[in-house]
Formats: sequence, structure tokens, C-alpha cells
Amino acid sequence: MTTHRWRGTVVYLGALAGLAAIAVARFGGLPFEQAAPAVAGSTVPAGDTGGSTSGSGSAVPDGTSPSNPGTGTPDASTVTVGGDVAQTPYGPVQVAVTFTGTRIVDVQTVQSPVGPESSQIAARSTPILAQEVVSAQSSHIDTVSGATYTSEGYRESVQSAIDARG
Repeated sequence: MTTHRWRGTVVYLGALAGLAAIAVARFGGLPFEQAAPAVAGSTVPAGDTGGSTSGSGSAVPDGTSPSNPGTGTPDASTVTVGGDVAQTPYGPVQVAVTFTGTRIVDVQTVQSPVGPESSQIAARSTPILAQEVVSAQSSHIDTVSGATYTSEGYRESVQSAIDARG
């Protein structure tokens, strides 16, 4: 019986490309993509478009509209901080944490483990982990059942973003 190991790679790459296309179409890219390539732990004001509006129609994470630059200006203390990439046995985990003042208002998953089973686990667990971080206002959150390594990596990346924010 001959197995074709390359089939898994093709399926993996197709799923990864599909997820990336959906994410870009829905969210318009990463909130800190206007800056130079994202550096883990960097701080960029949310909604900072570098003085120009691209008209891409993508929403800014804090809810302001780039199509109306004169209205809905984000609070001066709203920033998004990229956490460090946490390596897990199933792949990297990285988040971007949005702060208003010292309060955590949003957590977006930048990277999560990808694979046939890992993608499903990450898709199920990362929204729960994000809600928990916002509720707890810290990285001290419970592990999601069945997603132990993803939860650990998520906590590590969130903590590095909190440490970078100060």
C-alpha cells in the first residue's frame, strides 16, 4: 500500500491560503500593517494610517471608520501591541492586544497552529481565550479543554504584549 505524503502538504497549504484570504477579506489585514513589517512587541496606535486613508473599507479594530477621517477619531491612548510569537509543539501562537489607557479592550489572534486538527482546535479555542483575557484584564486565564498547548502559547504571547505596553 503506497501512501502519498505530499497530499497532506497540499491540503495544508490550500487550507492555509484559504484562511489567509478570508482573514484579509474580512479584516483588511493586520491592525499594525501600515508600519514596517510587524516586529513582535512593537506598539502602534490603533487606527494610525500614516496620514492617508487607503479607502480599502477595512474596519479599524477600535471601531472607528477610515472612510471618515474627521469623525470617530480613536482615543489618543488607544494602542495595539503585538505579542511575541510563542512556539508550541503544534505551531506558533501570536496575538495583538489593543489597550485603551491601561484597559485591555480587544485581543486578536495573529498566528495560531495550523494543521488538520490544530486549525479546528485553534478556531474553537482562540475566541474563548480572547474573551477570557478581556474579562480578566490579564494573561492569568484558564486553559481551554482540548487546547492546552494553544492556551499556554496564547497566555505567553498576551503576557509579552502586556509587558511591552508597560
